[in-house]
Amino acid sequence: CNREGGLVLAAAVTLAGRRPVEVTVSPRRDRFVKIVSKDLGKRRLIRSAAEIADCHDPHDWCCLAKCALAVTGFEFGSRGLDIVLSADLPKGSGLGTSSILGAATIAALLGECPIDTAKVGELTLRLEQEMRTGGGWQDQFAGLLPGVKIMRSKPGKTQSVAAEPVRMPVAAAADFQTRSLLYFTGQKRMARNILRKVLAFYAENPHNFAKILVTSLKENAEKCAKALKQGDLDAFATAVNAYWRDKKLLDPGSTNERVDAIVESIAPWTAAVTLCGAGGGGFMYILAKTAADAAKIRRQLGRNAPSKYSRFYDFAIDERGLSIE
Repeated sequence: CNREGGLVLAAAVTLAGRRPVEVTVSPRRDRFVKIVSKDLGKRRLIRSAAEIADCHDPHDWCCLAKCALAVTGFEFGSRGLDIVLSADLPKGSGLGTSSILGAATIAALLGECPIDTAKVGELTLRLEQEMRTGGGWQDQFAGLLPGVKIMRSKPGKTQSVAAEPVRMPVAAAADFQTRSLLYFTGQKRMARNILRKVLAFYAENPHNFAKILVTSLKENAEKCAKALKQGDLDAFATAVNAYWRDKKLLDPGSTNERVDAIVESIAPWTAAVTLCGAGGGGFMYILAKTAADAAKIRRQLGRNAPSKYSRFYDFAIDERGLSIE
């Protein structure tokens, strides 16, 4: 995005009728910082500024919270805090969980109302750089901003994100919801491993191929947005499939044998399919050919789950975005 400008079509969603990412910040009587992860069942008491500064290992479960303290300018000893994190969905899922959790932590620490989404998004990008996980701005803004939107940025070292809402006609939105499925493949991955390969391939750019693929990815995101606005789900499906093809060409590691087997098993009833996020596993988005075909896909994967963790998640477009109380 620094060289080419960024362009991403994304949706904020609820899972099973709820928003699974939540952060609570409250004062303590002492001057320490306690970090609690509800979903991991872990807690740690931070007793020094040096512990907060030690925030570069993404395998450290409280690295994200320590980085959020660092990028928001928290001065250890100025006050005590309890920080409680909750992200009730699989890690390495492709749904931007870590970025959205980072954005929520930063927003809670800042405590500013109304929320300055540009500021929170920029600080989240700095947080991910501190954690050395790579990534860009797409995940945090996808969660910060409500609904379906297409997000664009111009080339440059400093990225300023402009978001345009994408609204479907009522009948198309209903058809979209009944035909859309979100399936957790049971595979987990670290997006940074895929991103490093993509960046290396882009830097090498053999026969201008990487640049062509990046351009095509952006064009297909635009086509998806246009199709949704027009209520044309056939055109949307064509663009999604082209996007998934180009993503795999950019890095074959975006998929794997287990993912390919899932796609093949549901092919007769599928209009479009792609992995969420960088790929490599995690959640799969499926657009069935019809509502009846969506039911057939549910039965097929229900009977032949690739792992004990694989399951469907009911989802809906979240029209609220990040909120703070």
